[in-house]
Amino acid sequence: MTIGLPTHNGERFLATALEALLAQDHADLEIVVADNASTDATPAIVRAFMKQDARIRLERSDSLVTAPSNFNRVFAATRGPYFMWAADDDRWDPTYVRRCLAALEAEPAAMMACTGLRFIGPDGVVINANYGIYDNPDLSSRSVLDRVRVLLGHNGWYEVYGLARRDALERTHLFQEAYGPDVLLVLELALLGPVLKIPEPLFFYRRIPGRTERDRAERQGGIIDLDAVLATPITNLLESMSATIGMTALPWPWKLRLRAEILLAAYLRDTPIGRTARRELADRIQAARGHGEIAAYAKFRSLQVIVKIRSIGPAGRTLIGHVRRRVGKFHRDAVRSWRDRD
Repeated sequence: MTIGLPTHNGERFLATALEALLAQDHADLEIVVADNASTDATPAIVRAFMKQDARIRLERSDSLVTAPSNFNRVFAATRGPYFMWAADDDRWDPTYVRRCLAALEAEPAAMMACTGLRFIGPDGVVINANYGIYDNPDLSSRSVLDRVRVLLGHNGWYEVYGLARRDALERTHLFQEAYGPDVLLVLELALLGPVLKIPEPLFFYRRIPGRTERDRAERQGGIIDLDAVLATPITNLLESMSATIGMTALPWPWKLRLRAEILLAAYLRDTPIGRTARRELADRIQAARGHGEIAAYAKFRSLQVIVKIRSIGPAGRTLIGHVRRRVGKFHRDAVRSWRDRD
């Protein structure tokens, strides 16, 4: 199996990350470092490790590309049936790869396997957080609807650093040049099949104090109209998720139902992304009006009306419940019609 480590000026924590990967108790692995035109000591650190361990290989780019391009580049530079991305500042328990690989081999239908996670600071100490929201969700259900619903019910998405089947990744669009490309990729994998979760926290995601969402987005690169996206990030992410569903090979009734699931999570259910999406509606309406975008204005204004109906109490909830049941019935009838056609 192969670990792809994309990096750009990662000298601060790179040695720690490589040490943790080399310490994996599944020894049959290679580590490919995709250096994205670093100007610090990153190449020297990698070459020093290469002298000590033949399992490390360096793929260096002399010109800077976007982070999604670098993530995709390291995947293309590897072979083997299993692949995982690794960030240059994270850490992993020595059993991480072995446990994920065992889970995948025990469940042939699964696309990827990950573990529970904990956040760590620059000093490597675990940070207290609401892991009920931020821990990797369990997407192991056989139902694609359940998997999407669980994914939308969380506010942290880190499964992209799990161990995946290469043939599953090859059926996706990999990292897209969009806001939240990691979320979109996990969504695509969840649309294809189960994503397993080992509950023990064996993955340690490093958080850097003071690093803002703008910092992360600018480091990623490739986001069109970055200011507008960062003004309303969740609704932009949800739109990208809907577009990603539209690019899949799923039958149209399922695309329609899963897109409806996004709307339910964002505007009718009490989810972390829903609370933020509803706050962003006024800004999206104002932006659409200012740019003369009639279709966008009508869409977000309609969603705002639905949110207001939801908030008026039992009568509103009854009406919304009726709409949800009608959507469900329409989906079932559409699926049945699609099957009968074949």
